[in-house]
Amino acid sequence: MPRFFIDFEDGAQSLKDDEGEEYPSLEAARDAAIAALPDIGREKPPQDGKRSFVAYVRDEHGRVLCTVRLSLDAECLSD
Repeated sequence: MPRFFIDFEDGAQSLKDDEGEEYPSLEAARDAAIAALPDIGREKPPQDGKRSFVAYVRDEHGRVLCTVRLSLDAECLSD
């Protein structure tokens, strides 16, 4: 089974996957990245309410095979 690595970024921070995990296919690795992004998005957003999250799925050679993005944009009306 192929090993894939999923790295995460949110603009200010990045988390590089040095261990990787075996998935039956690239699509399965992509789905794991998609499933993880909402959990990361639950962290408190910056003051402006905007935040972008990116997951990169890499192969064993370090090539980025998939990019998954999630954007948060919260707006409130003034009193």
